[in-house]
Amino acid sequence: MRDFAGKTAFITGGASGIGLGMARAFLARGMKVVIGDLLQAHLDEARGALGSSNRLHCIRLDVSDRAAMNAAARETAEVFGNVHLLCNNVGVSQRNAIDEASYADWDYVLNVNLGGTVAGLVEFLPGMKAHGEGGHVVNTSSMAGMIPVPSFAGIYATSKFAVRGMSDALRLALAPYGIGVSVLCPGLVRTRAMTAGDLYRGEHEHADPTVELRDTVDGGMDPAAVGEEVARAIEANRAYIFPHGEFVPEVKAYFDEMLAAFPTEFEMDERRRTGEERRAKMTAEAKALADALGKEEA
Repeated sequence: MRDFAGKTAFITGGASGIGLGMARAFLARGMKVVIGDLLQAHLDEARGALGSSNRLHCIRLDVSDRAAMNAAARETAEVFGNVHLLCNNVGVSQRNAIDEASYADWDYVLNVNLGGTVAGLVEFLPGMKAHGEGGHVVNTSSMAGMIPVPSFAGIYATSKFAVRGMSDALRLALAPYGIGVSVLCPGLVRTRAMTAGDLYRGEHEHADPTVELRDTVDGGMDPAAVGEEVARAIEANRAYIFPHGEFVPEVKAYFDEMLAAFPTEFEMDERRRTGEERRAKMTAEAKALADALGKEEA
């Protein structure tokens, strides 16, 4: 999607951090932007940071509430019309080790990080496919969805690996509709991600969600820089967005270890060989179509 001006973007978790960085980048390119976020106070801060604009609309949204996502999709259509860019960005974490986590720990991370992404797709994709104007989807995963992480981030990593796999499949599925898909895998960014889980849990347990339990990660990348990188990736129809170059050695070692685990000598039944060749051909054809999106506009 090379032409942003006049089109509409919907961003979950858009009131701070990476989502706010995306909103800045898209508004600067002439888009109409709707941001959904859990807390009204954060939405008010975002509106102040982004400035007065009739191209900005804010919705209080709990992405784990499917009815609320449905209402947000309808409100977006009423305010700005067709949606062309969907950014499933909101994410939370928690502090319990994966081997000590409760059902509640699993539920609230997966309901937001994975369930919220699913809800965004279910509610917005039908309209994006139907209007025939093309578009793009950006799903925020993480470097924790690329490489192993310590046990305290295990549930978070589970959700982010799922989002990455979902995005790979979705890129192939949406290409015939002229809709590109990118998965964003950031490392450390100056966001509220470390406190978002506490705020989400506080909201649902009727505690005071305005109390920041942990400081913002001061050493991370500027969210505005990540937002600009996302916009450039959309323009180039890149499948993967990796803002943090410091992870290259770990990623290479991780995938090298995987490749080394495959057998080099093996026998295949002819039926199995035929089936796998057919699958590989279908995947390659779908990937070629997905990778070609936007090139005719260049």
